[in-house]
Amino acid sequence: MMIRDCIVAAAAAAIGVSATVASAGATITLLPPGFLVTDIATNGIAACGNVQGDGSYETFRWTPTGGVERLGRATVPVIGVGAGTPDISYNGRRISATILSSDNLETIGLWDISTGWTEAMPPMPADGRVMDLGMGSAWGISGDGRHVTGFYWNTAGDAQGCSWSVAGGMYAVDKTPGRSVRINAANLDGKVLVGWEERYDGPWCPTVWRNGVKMTLQAYGIPTTLEAVNSAGTILGGDSVDESMATRSATLWRWNGTSYVAQRLGWLPGTQLTSGGARVDAVSDNGQIAVGMNMYSWYPGGSVDGFVWTPKTGMVKDTTYVASLGLTLPPGMDVRQINALSPDGYTIAGIGLLPSGQYQTFIIHLPQPGLYPVPRP
Repeated sequence: MMIRDCIVAAAAAAIGVSATVASAGATITLLPPGFLVTDIATNGIAACGNVQGDGSYETFRWTPTGGVERLGRATVPVIGVGAGTPDISYNGRRISATILSSDNLETIGLWDISTGWTEAMPPMPADGRVMDLGMGSAWGISGDGRHVTGFYWNTAGDAQGCSWSVAGGMYAVDKTPGRSVRINAANLDGKVLVGWEERYDGPWCPTVWRNGVKMTLQAYGIPTTLEAVNSAGTILGGDSVDESMATRSATLWRWNGTSYVAQRLGWLPGTQLTSGGARVDAVSDNGQIAVGMNMYSWYPGGSVDGFVWTPKTGMVKDTTYVASLGLTLPPGMDVRQINALSPDGYTIAGIGLLPSGQYQTFIIHLPQPGLYPVPRP
């Protein structure tokens, strides 16, 4: 990217529109500062996220031609709290998010391009209750856009992992009594749900519900989770503990017909053993590209980077990957996470901290899935 391209991108962001520049077959789009993407539809036709620049945590939808559209029903301006993450269907027409309910509480919501928002609660589930100014929150959506996942608060005060649809209502997943559960993502048809369940002493454990059957993939004393699942439900992404080093490792799990087998991807060089680690946040449908976050230390103030992984390159640091494509990020941007990936692997989103103190999303559009044109340094 030439200096002029950087100036054009920065100017466009300043007036609240997206800017796109091209290099070596790949292009990069900068969203206005404060609009943070959390999920991307197939082939990058749309994305969604939170408006954090003004503190509202309002859900937005973005398209390459229309830019950002704020979707309303934000909880923070009314009740002062926000939760969950917006997620988008494969075709980009539906979005799940935590929204303000009709009785001014946090609730699970589903937005449709034709009909707008539908709230899951009220009515409250028979075993539901209000806690922390909310009934529950949304953390994922199935690829077909029919099932929204997350949790609701039950009468025991636990987070009850759930999947909700307009047609079928609220479905509570199987869980151990007295422990909290959250469902972070769902496959294409909503039959494979992934997230975490608490261990007996509190740490999260990566857990999958396959056709209603719960499988705990690891039960170690360090919190780990599942964050991603492909359309078939055969590849899962998250983190697990490399027990030989007591360190969190970015991990993919692959279904072998009877169980999920862990493939540990590791962590970036410089990560402190036992106090650092990495996590997969998204994986492509074919499992040939994964993206996520690497914490060099989990202690307060520890530095963080995003990463891109492919079987050929292994884990590659965010800025190294961007530079390999011949692309340039805004001057002074400190990339913190590569957090979103389209199901087909053609579009990647990350978040960086600008010198101004604002966060900004950059979206990379690839001419082929998982493109990495130069050898890993």
